[in-house]
Amino acid sequence: MKKIKSIVIIALVIIVGSPLFAVDYSPTNTVYKQAAEPFVGTSVRMLGMGGAGLGVKGYHDSFLYNPANLVRSGFKFSFPSVTVTAYNPKAILESGAIEEFEKGTDAGMVAGAQKFLNVFEIGPGDVLTTDVSTTITIGSFGLSLQAQERLMSFTPSADPLGTKLVAQVTTAVTAGFGFRIPIAESISIDLGISAQAVYKAYLAEMSASSITDMIGDDGSDFAAEFLDKTPLMAGYALPLSAGINFNFPFGLTLSTVAKNINGNYTMSTYNSANDWAEEVLGQRLSEDSDSSPGSSTIETDWTIESPWRLDAGLTWKPNIGSLIRPIIAVDVVDVMAMSGKTGDALTRAFFEQTRLGASVRLLSLLDFRYGLNKGYHSIGVGFDLLIFHIDAAYYTQEYGSSIGEKSIDALSLRFSLFSR
Repeated sequence: MKKIKSIVIIALVIIVGSPLFAVDYSPTNTVYKQAAEPFVGTSVRMLGMGGAGLGVKGYHDSFLYNPANLVRSGFKFSFPSVTVTAYNPKAILESGAIEEFEKGTDAGMVAGAQKFLNVFEIGPGDVLTTDVSTTITIGSFGLSLQAQERLMSFTPSADPLGTKLVAQVTTAVTAGFGFRIPIAESISIDLGISAQAVYKAYLAEMSASSITDMIGDDGSDFAAEFLDKTPLMAGYALPLSAGINFNFPFGLTLSTVAKNINGNYTMSTYNSANDWAEEVLGQRLSEDSDSSPGSSTIETDWTIESPWRLDAGLTWKPNIGSLIRPIIAVDVVDVMAMSGKTGDALTRAFFEQTRLGASVRLLSLLDFRYGLNKGYHSIGVGFDLLIFHIDAAYYTQEYGSSIGEKSIDALSLRFSLFSR
């Protein structure tokens, strides 16, 4: 009888207590906070200009940041467009991790991994981002297919071995349309709207110790362990964007863009990547599985809230000939966040949310870019040769709650064919 009572008590504890001990994989958990950020493809051009450029037209991806830029965009086609972004490049080069990895020995790999992990500071961060996209515009219509791999990090303490890595993959299809309302000879209004279908998936965090446990002695079971025992969160959103460009004489453009309208994600949590693939794709990623039968989802239809925002910008593109084509852009992101603030609070908010950028195009071949974002400088270059286009940007982003709390430098390289 005592044994039966003990079993009943244990069962009740498991049933009642399991929700209390459930792992929180949502962005309310600080480890996954970055997963709540709205999807934005990496624009090396804008990053080189400090993140400014709402009113900059003439590029195949201009409408992705302001759909009003689609007006009279003509025919542009880019395939493929590949962008790779590495974070903390300066610290990694100075750490000596690369030299250790180049030795190729087991000791070198271990030493290199330790030096690499020492680069991460307390709090959120990024490790590597890869973007692949195809974009086409015809007249005032635009269509873009994007895929992005993002490896995020979170370091909870001064111990680098405790760093958590979160892998996320996002795919997006964006369609847009724009039209012009003539006002006077040199004055017009461009209106544009775009709709996007986004699917996001990210894995449960992994640390150095958990990766080591999965690899085991010979490493042969790593793939099976990884695919079959790592929870995966996935879901979709259908955000809208609407933009207005007020075009004035002398190359002045005033832009306003409402972004991420209806941007909340409907998410599901799956027991593993294998279970996600079986339910969504109809086929498991690996055949060998020792998972117990049952539902593949832990939780369905939970929400990642992603609020909309209103951005504004002023762009000056004077026409001084074809040899030199300068552009100056000033953008203010999330204008509504400054409402109600006065005095020093308003001044600080304006400084934090203002992006300044300049670009000079020489001989239709070279672009030199400079930007200022929250006091951090950025530089960029672009090179066009027939159908080949290469862009690079070196910049700094703030990951802390205030300027100077945690800054991370990054280097982005982009290669594309056909239209720039």
